[in-house]
Amino acid sequence: MSLLSRHRRRGGVLFALLACSLAVHAAEAPSETPEQALVRLLDANRSALSIGADGLSGPGAKSLVERARHAQFVLIGEDHGFADVPQFVLALKQSLGKDAPENLVLEIGPYAAQRLTQAVRTDKLRELALEYPGAMPFFDWQDDGKLAGAWQRGNPRDVLWGLDQEFLFGARISLQRLQQLTQPGKARDAVDRLLARDAAASKESLDKHDAGPALLLNLSDADIASLRDALQAAPGSEAAQLVDELDQSAQIYRSQNSDGYASNSQRSQLMKKHFMRYYRAAQRAGSAVPRALFRFGAYHMTRGITPTNLYDIGNFASEFAASNDSQSLHILVLAGGGASNKWMPFVADTAQKSVAYDARKELAELGALPFLQQSFPQGATVFDVDALRRTGKARRSGGEDFAKLVFGYDFIVIVAEMKPARNY
Repeated sequence: MSLLSRHRRRGGVLFALLACSLAVHAAEAPSETPEQALVRLLDANRSALSIGADGLSGPGAKSLVERARHAQFVLIGEDHGFADVPQFVLALKQSLGKDAPENLVLEIGPYAAQRLTQAVRTDKLRELALEYPGAMPFFDWQDDGKLAGAWQRGNPRDVLWGLDQEFLFGARISLQRLQQLTQPGKARDAVDRLLARDAAASKESLDKHDAGPALLLNLSDADIASLRDALQAAPGSEAAQLVDELDQSAQIYRSQNSDGYASNSQRSQLMKKHFMRYYRAAQRAGSAVPRALFRFGAYHMTRGITPTNLYDIGNFASEFAASNDSQSLHILVLAGGGASNKWMPFVADTAQKSVAYDARKELAELGALPFLQQSFPQGATVFDVDALRRTGKARRSGGEDFAKLVFGYDFIVIVAEMKPARNY
């Protein structure tokens, strides 16, 4: 018998012995469906978490905090309208101490972020919210104001980064800044006319309880062209940037109903452009590898493709961190029950400030229902999803959207009872 034949025979014997051994073990193990395996894995990788003024605590805090300590970017995804999410972010910052990311990245426009920064420095967050109702989503709310203050107060640098388009009722912020930059005459008259239109449109929206009249929904390409002609702003100047922001914000809003994909795609690209502007400015200010904590809606913060079929800012941050030989940490914070704030200044029904939250319905749409079903009935539960990434059948039994969450986020936090965001 040749040497090769002996090896083949020996290999065959070893393979047979191994197969018999596996068969014995398989017979000894209790049968388990993929659904049962998923429940077992969720239970094995969940921990209790406490969220308090002194920080995060409990069995689930250590791993989450340590990974945040070493990440270049920490991304918090949420469903909007709760006080508990900014409270979670504040608790995480408290636990991180000096290792907290120095910049806070927000789902507002850059000029809204500029006004927010000024309001923190002058201790006028309440006045800002009341002066510009509906102009800065989420910063009509007290806990979100505390969040901005925790990052910006006492800091000589501007550390609040606004990546989004200017919000539907936020045109006045940009136009007032343009007014400051223009001299009396043709340019000032053009800005004043748009400010008057905005005031009338905002009043009509409030009177009719309808967002439809808002200026950014009705600002046409011809309006923007007329403004550019009147201003004759130098390319790259602040005035030119302000007009560009108004133009892009109006385009994003106008195309929402006619071409939702185009609107979302333009918005996503604008976020990335704004991010790089802030990032490079932080580098010029002396930070070689700036760190940041993001707080946005759940779709924006995920790795991979979003439910709106985009590679959004969350995926961008993940890849960007990797290019810096670092990492991003993605945390999804969701409500297991309670109430949310769905009120806007043009909404007549003030009962919308506290609306019972149908967690089963909302989390099912996200693919997060298995996490809800295995979360603790009280307090907060944190799930480390790493093990689920390595178990295909169990993971797939949760559904396609669940599988995407497992790869899109590193930790899922379910707070059993969330409170609605509190208006100023």
